[in-house]
Amino acid sequence: FWLAGRQATGEGTLDVTSPWDGRAVGTVSVPSEAQVEEAVAAAHAVREEFAATPAHVRAAALDHVSRRLVERTEEIARLISAENGKPVKWARGEVGRAVSVFRFAAEEARR
Repeated sequence: FWLAGRQATGEGTLDVTSPWDGRAVGTVSVPSEAQVEEAVAAAHAVREEFAATPAHVRAAALDHVSRRLVERTEEIARLISAENGKPVKWARGEVGRAVSVFRFAAEEARR
């Protein structure tokens, strides 16, 4: 995971298994309590700088996320399906909804 602008690894891990067939889907790192506190403190430290970010910059960042989701739709849909057993067709719809949410947010940032 990312922690205050750098890659980090937690003290523990969590194995993700498919509810459909029980196979291992992946392993994720779980942050420690101290790492969570560090993340909150880092976010708090940049709150004024972030609040001063021009709307067009925030909108561009949201547009970027939306475009990247589109580029990786199939990969993300398959991951969603694997980790929760949802049909891939429905998972694609979930990714499409996420794309729309980021597009809508970008438009609101411009307003």
